[in-house]
Amino acid sequence: MLPLIPLAISIAPEIAKWLFGSGAEKTTQAVAQAVSTITGTNVSGPDGIAAAQAALAAKPELAVELRVKLAEIASQQATAERASDLEQFRASLADTADARAQTIALVKEKSAVSFGAPVVSAIVLITFAAVMTIALSRSMPAGSQTILNMLLGSLAAMATSVVSYWVGSSAGSARKDDHIARLTAKSNV
Repeated sequence: MLPLIPLAISIAPEIAKWLFGSGAEKTTQAVAQAVSTITGTNVSGPDGIAAAQAALAAKPELAVELRVKLAEIASQQATAERASDLEQFRASLADTADARAQTIALVKEKSAVSFGAPVVSAIVLITFAAVMTIALSRSMPAGSQTILNMLLGSLAAMATSVVSYWVGSSAGSARKDDHIARLTAKSNV
C-alpha cells in the first residue's frame, strides 16, 4: 500500500498525519477502501494505483468525492485520538483522586504515615535554610564551592518540589479544569 500514500496525500494532505505511526495500518486500509470504492478500481492489484489515478484524472468529480471521504477519515482519526487523550487524562485524574483519598483516610485514622509528607517537607525546607545561612554567613574552605553549589542546587530543587506540593494544587486544579474543558469541547466538534 506504499504507492497509495502519495496519491492520498496529494488529494487530502490532512490525511498524512494518520498514515504513519501506530494507527497507520487501519487508516491505510480505510484509504484503500475509499479509493477503490470511489474510483471503481482495485488498488491492491498490480496496476491498481495507476488505474485509480487515471480514473481521478478522467473524472475530476471523483477527486472531489475522494477528497471529502479522505477528510472524513482524517476527522474520524482525530476524534478517536482526542477521545483517547481524554480517557488518559481522566485516568490520571482518577489516580490523583485515589492518592488524595488515601491521604485523607490515613489522616482520619490518625496513622503515622499521614505525617510523612509534612515531616519530609519540614526537613527539606529547614536543611535548605540552614545550608543557605551557612553559605552566606561563613567563608568556605578552598575547593568546597563546587560541592556547596551542587548541594544548594539539589536542595533548591527539593524546596521547589515541596512548595509545589503544598501550594501548587490550586494552580494545577485550574489547569486540569481548563484542559478538560478544551478536550471536551474538541470531542464535541
